[in-house]
Amino acid sequence: MTHNTIPMLSKSRFAAGLQCLKRLYLQCYYRELAEPPDVSQQAAMDTGIAVGVLARQRFPDGRLIEEEYYRHDDAMTATAAAIADLSVPAVLEAAFTFDEVRTRIDVLRRGAKATFDLVEVKSSTSVKEEYIPDVAIQLYVVEGSGIDVGRAHLLHINKAYVYGGGPYDLTQLFLLEDVDDKARSFIESDVPTALARMKEVLRAEDPPEVDVGRRCSDPYRCEFYRHCREGAPEHHVEELPNASRKLIEALLSAGITDIRDIPEGFPELSPLQQRVRRCVVAGEPYFGPGLSSALDAIPYPLYFLDFETFNPALPLYPGTRPYQVIPFQWSLHVQDSRGNLSHRSFLHGGLDDPREAFLTSLLDAVGAEGAIVTYSGYEGTIIRQLADAFPQHAERLLALNERILDLLALLKTHCYHPAFHGSYSIKAVLPALVPHLSYDDLEIQEGSRASVAFARMIAPQTEERERERLRRALLDYCRRDTEAMVRVFDALRLSRS
Repeated sequence: MTHNTIPMLSKSRFAAGLQCLKRLYLQCYYRELAEPPDVSQQAAMDTGIAVGVLARQRFPDGRLIEEEYYRHDDAMTATAAAIADLSVPAVLEAAFTFDEVRTRIDVLRRGAKATFDLVEVKSSTSVKEEYIPDVAIQLYVVEGSGIDVGRAHLLHINKAYVYGGGPYDLTQLFLLEDVDDKARSFIESDVPTALARMKEVLRAEDPPEVDVGRRCSDPYRCEFYRHCREGAPEHHVEELPNASRKLIEALLSAGITDIRDIPEGFPELSPLQQRVRRCVVAGEPYFGPGLSSALDAIPYPLYFLDFETFNPALPLYPGTRPYQVIPFQWSLHVQDSRGNLSHRSFLHGGLDDPREAFLTSLLDAVGAEGAIVTYSGYEGTIIRQLADAFPQHAERLLALNERILDLLALLKTHCYHPAFHGSYSIKAVLPALVPHLSYDDLEIQEGSRASVAFARMIAPQTEERERERLRRALLDYCRRDTEAMVRVFDALRLSRS
């Protein structure tokens, strides 16, 4: 039995089919199996919408096709009328259907001699390889509908743009890049074959059999990621740290999906991956022989430090650029040589640039000696950026970096636990080494959500009650991050006994 009629394709479905035919099938017939977008994914989508709306202002006299996406036929009628009206210099959200593919075009700009330029808007700061198929399928549909396209372009954010305050300078904020040759090359080499394959899959009664692998998150994490892993082994080979596509494919082609089934001495494994395999097979954690001396060399007091940052696509503060990382919060747990613990924190609450208040409060809180314990090199990077932006504080800021101890690097060198499941994220390490402490009781449980929460907290339209709720949630989350580092560090010291 097959499907006699199949759902219409779209730009997003075409992209899904290129990534994985099973993803396309599930999108069309089993959408209820998908994971809903999380807070950070929804924020990224909202950013894309906001950037798209702003980009339209680059074409101020363009005619917007306002019909909703579910009124595609009406939108096509409105599009045809706009194209026929020679006084319209650009058609925004133009609607077309060709070869069982529906699409809406961000911008069709009228050119010379009855031609149009196609413009696809992206909220990124560069032309990425995965964008070419997006442009190509739209170009294929538009030209198949009888429109003569002169050139296809991608309009993206200019990362070098420095915001001067007030309204954005749209001529500087956006860059227009010609991708016509790449798009047409992709049409010629891939589009007809890919469409035929997708339609064939969609006519089948059952979804295609596709092995899980890197395609599940490359170039985007699939919304059916968890569904396709139901029944997978507890320690799937994908959990091997820093595993290359070649290694994973070699293991899967050999019929090996469980780390415990990898033969001893498998040649492609790195030393770290060999360690992971041994721990998983034995079911026991590993603490290296050099851990004790590494811990003894760390000078007290210990300053466990964590930053929270956000990077708005559209800059909020004069002198900043699109997607520039802006620190807005820090948490600091201080432990002396006797184990006594104290805590300080900072969270910016105003609508102004938080960076100088952030750094001056931090310099006041961190003493002149002792190790500054961070989790990864991220805090050091932010400190260097602050030193560049505020040279009057550079000497004191850079002195902090000379004292930084990276707890993540220490763990990767000296420790592994089967319950890490291949990840050295603090969210994976904490419950394995400190079972009584987790993030489960918090409203905010990861850094990307903290970024979204801060953006909402400082938004002018946010009500004061909601702003205070977000503030408390942010303070609780950042405090838990540094508390987690303290407890993990204590667990490492106890492992020596």
